[in-house]
Amino acid sequence: MTQANTTRSVKDWHRKTWHDKTEAPGTNLFRVEILHRYEGIIEGEGSIQYLIAENKNLTGSTIALEKVTGSVGGRSGSFVFQQIGTFDHGKLKMTLTVVPGSGTDQLSGLRGQATLESELHQEVYSIPFDYTFEETK
Repeated sequence: MTQANTTRSVKDWHRKTWHDKTEAPGTNLFRVEILHRYEGIIEGEGSIQYLIAENKNLTGSTIALEKVTGSVGGRSGSFVFQQIGTFDHGKLKMTLTVVPGSGTDQLSGLRGQATLESELHQEVYSIPFDYTFEETK
């Protein structure tokens, strides 16, 4: 595995109602569509769909899929990140995993994972990314 840093910034976002009523009072369910800009070992754009459960005390969880189009280490194509995270009083902890088999073109065989820990709602997130390329058949 190679470890390298990348940054992710928000280009555009839209919050949308996902569920009007909840079974647990006080929990809001919504989804967010975001366009990201990646710079560093990952260069390009990401289009992500988050599903978020947020409690009144600003704790909750999120799951997401993001298609990233651009390059990793100078190799071009696209891939998909699966993202699972929690947040608690403004602190975010999220794991990003490359979906196996999702790499296209020169990113075929990409495997990787990152852990993002930061404050919520940053303009730029720094992400240490561990990755490798497996031979594809």
